[in-house]
Amino acid sequence: MFLSQLEFNPRSREAQRDLARPYELHRTLALAFGTPDGQDYRAAHGVLFRLEFSARGVPVVLVQSLTKPNWSALPANYLGSPARSKPVASTISAGQVLGFRLVAQPTKKVTAPGQRQGKRVALLDTGPDDAPTPARQWLHRQGTRYGFELLHTLSEEIPSYGNKASTESAKNQLQLYGVRFDGLLRVHDPTLVGAAIQQGIGPGKAFGFGLLSVAPAASY
Repeated sequence: MFLSQLEFNPRSREAQRDLARPYELHRTLALAFGTPDGQDYRAAHGVLFRLEFSARGVPVVLVQSLTKPNWSALPANYLGSPARSKPVASTISAGQVLGFRLVAQPTKKVTAPGQRQGKRVALLDTGPDDAPTPARQWLHRQGTRYGFELLHTLSEEIPSYGNKASTESAKNQLQLYGVRFDGLLRVHDPTLVGAAIQQGIGPGKAFGFGLLSVAPAASY
């Protein structure tokens, strides 16, 4: 896999647009993978991404991919500094304790009587810091699915994704709702954890959700 770090140029109109609209960021990132029209570049190249901020408060995008990207294909002056990209190979073993970060979209499908298709609703992260909020309970279920146990978790709703203008449709409000999880996990099944890292966790991956980042706990 490859891990890239892109720092926005604050004077770039394209970068400011993408900072405000994660789906436009998704479309811009596609340029680095040379994917033919009509092909899902994320599926073809195993792309996941997450918007963060540097210690200096500069917007930064982390991009994980199975193939090496060509960041020179981005619009001129889009980046504030040269993109940093490196191959990464994680060796995970059973019983290992890892620090993690995940920006995810905790949701569930609710089917009303008489309806064939369920409606996806957000699982909110509201409550005291030590409370098992619906969002944290969702993450515990993902841990069971992907072979890890949560040892310590901090969570926070993401205002830049969750608090959209009233002109946004209800569908887009859900698409942009997210929670950031940070903490420690213990690996039970390295194969399943590896799949979670490579494939991402939860829905909304075209909007910057699902990228699970891990590091040895001692250096986290």
